[in-house]
Amino acid sequence: MTDHSASHAGTARRWATISLLAAVLASLLLPGVATAAGIGATVVTGTQLAYGTCGANRDGYQMTGDLVGCWWITEFESTTDASKHNVRATGTELFIGSLGSLSGSFTTTFGYTAKMDGPWVSSAEIHGRCHHPVVAGTGDFAGISGELNFTDVNVNPPSYPYWGNLRIAGQSLTLNSATTGALPSSGVTTALSC
Repeated sequence: MTDHSASHAGTARRWATISLLAAVLASLLLPGVATAAGIGATVVTGTQLAYGTCGANRDGYQMTGDLVGCWWITEFESTTDASKHNVRATGTELFIGSLGSLSGSFTTTFGYTAKMDGPWVSSAEIHGRCHHPVVAGTGDFAGISGELNFTDVNVNPPSYPYWGNLRIAGQSLTLNSATTGALPSSGVTTALSC
């Protein structure tokens, strides 16, 4: 009687190794580039800079990385008691700018959670994060869907690394994280961060 399980396990390991090597090789051949043809999601990453770094009145958050432009909080609502150290909030936001060769605007909703070093309305944040489902878009972002996640980095000045996936109906997209662009203004003002 022959033990075929050892033979199958060896074959499975070889295929797993070959698949991993192929993925690594592909990533080396296309550094910093992602593509989508309207049928899949495009992975996006970058950093949102501190409040006041964007717009003509410096009333927004400058976006760097794959998303280049300005980000504004248009609605922020929390029912958390002002004396609590943990906060939950929801709201809406607006991005105006570019993603690779595409430009326009899109809106998101968000859910925000954070821990403060005292009562949340008057204390510094210890850590926080937010999740942003994309709701709608205009210009080249018409038909956009997906989601973005942000983590708060609480240094002076603060920053907010983001990552997520976006689908843009009917658009072909090539990204390069070194892309730069002009920073627009929206006229929307807020001093809150997500």
